[in-house]
Formats: sequence, C-alpha cells, structure tokens
Amino acid sequence: MLMEVTCRCGWTTRGSRSEVISNIQEHGRSAHQQEITPAQVRAIWRVVEGNGAKK
Repeated sequence: MLMEVTCRCGWTTRGSRSEVISNIQEHGRSAHQQEITPAQVRAIWRVVEGNGAKK
C-alpha cells in the first residue's frame, strides 16, 4: 500500500508508511524549519494506487 502527502508548498512524497514519514520529516526540517511528528504525517496522508515511490 502506498501513501502520499502533498505539502502546502506543492512538494509531494509517495511510498510506504515509513518512507513517507521519513521523507516529510526531512522536508519539513530542510524546507520549512519545522519538526513534524509521525502522528501529524498520519493525519494528512492518503492511500494511493500504484507501485512506484516518488520523493
């Protein structure tokens, strides 16, 4: 199952649950100087169809 999160800035990540959490936390720190918790990521992700990861 793939999950996807699109940031308000337009950046998108897609992958496994753990990949998406890691990617969005890294993006939050580097692009927005914010710490994002796994619970915050889970609150905004959505399930997507497909089999490729996007970073």
